[in-house]
Amino acid sequence: ASRIALSARGGAQYDISDADIEAFYKETITGSGGDPGKGTTIAEMIVKYYYGEFTPQGFKRYSGMWKGPPPGAIGKRDITVAMGIFTEQLKKPTVVIKGGVGPSVDEMQKVVDDGKGWVWVAADMTPGGLAIGTYTSVPFGKRPLLVAKQGAVDEMLSKVNWNLMDKRID
Repeated sequence: ASRIALSARGGAQYDISDADIEAFYKETITGSGGDPGKGTTIAEMIVKYYYGEFTPQGFKRYSGMWKGPPPGAIGKRDITVAMGIFTEQLKKPTVVIKGGVGPSVDEMQKVVDDGKGWVWVAADMTPGGLAIGTYTSVPFGKRPLLVAKQGAVDEMLSKVNWNLMDKRID
């Protein structure tokens, strides 16, 4: 695992420098972008946690029939719709999870935005299983999957290396 992934989980050294974030970003953009492949963990998670409606009350998951192919299963059409919502949420997040400050701190000390200018997607183990969410502060104690400069989300998504995501989820 990369130094930033270890640090964000509370391993190695606890402080994450701007240089560490920049290195994590540079590794993130070593791919060819586009939508993640059908059947990949990251594609399934993006569909599960971003396909739906983001309201002031929170996220309402899509409960209709997946378009597939095959119908009823998550397919390329569903991933395409979810990626549109995912992209919009990275640009203007409506549900942001608190992070930042450091590992093992009280929830009241965490912040929504650490002011560093990055937007993160990180995985976390919840009572309902592994989930992903959006952060605008370093996701300490989580599994950081990708990061983009706020205002340059399209640039990151055009170069994202989706093949790294399964490794980062583990």
